[in-house]
Amino acid sequence: YYHTEGAPVYPLPLAGMGREQIQAELAKIAARHERLYVVYWGDGQQDPERIVESWLDENTFKATSEWNQDVRFVVYAVPAEPITEMDTAVSLPFGDHSFLLGYTLANSELPPGDILQIALFWQTTAPLAQRYKVFLHLLDENGQLVAQRDSEPGSTLKPTTIWQPHETITDNHGILIPADVPPGRYTLALGLYDIADPNTRLPIQTENGILDALPLETITITE
Repeated sequence: YYHTEGAPVYPLPLAGMGREQIQAELAKIAARHERLYVVYWGDGQQDPERIVESWLDENTFKATSEWNQDVRFVVYAVPAEPITEMDTAVSLPFGDHSFLLGYTLANSELPPGDILQIALFWQTTAPLAQRYKVFLHLLDENGQLVAQRDSEPGSTLKPTTIWQPHETITDNHGILIPADVPPGRYTLALGLYDIADPNTRLPIQTENGILDALPLETITITE
């Protein structure tokens, strides 16, 4: 309504559009752009099944999500190729029942201002009564935090309490690299914590002992 020039605007869903039509239109939009800036307003009435957000969370990488009163602003990175397969297998237990089967990292080398894209593959051996958040931290050589993404799996659409035993959960995350991050090598670390208490992290059993954050990859930030 207020935007009159600049980037193209795609209002969705339009009146009368069914699920397949909405998803097809989203696929066309994603094919045209590397980033999507989405304004969610009134979607509880216009899109009660959250078709738009579900499709974006499954096919792109949410990097930021901010509320301004009753309007939510979200930034997504669109992958060059769809990530459907797991590239790196780890099969590590997080707590008593949850396992990180592995992950796929779109790019381990990127410039400041870009969005790191990673797909996590989870599984549980038993129903989980507790909701957990995923944290992804980018740490410098001194262990200082330079970027992060904290979210429930599937950006709240796949909370741990609905995971079915032995079902593989694909969980996309984007991490916005701040524009002022110096070039260099950084460590990407992963963990899970109790949604009600961020200080309570699930223990991770590794060959090097029990950790509360798992170093996944070395990320190179270019100039």
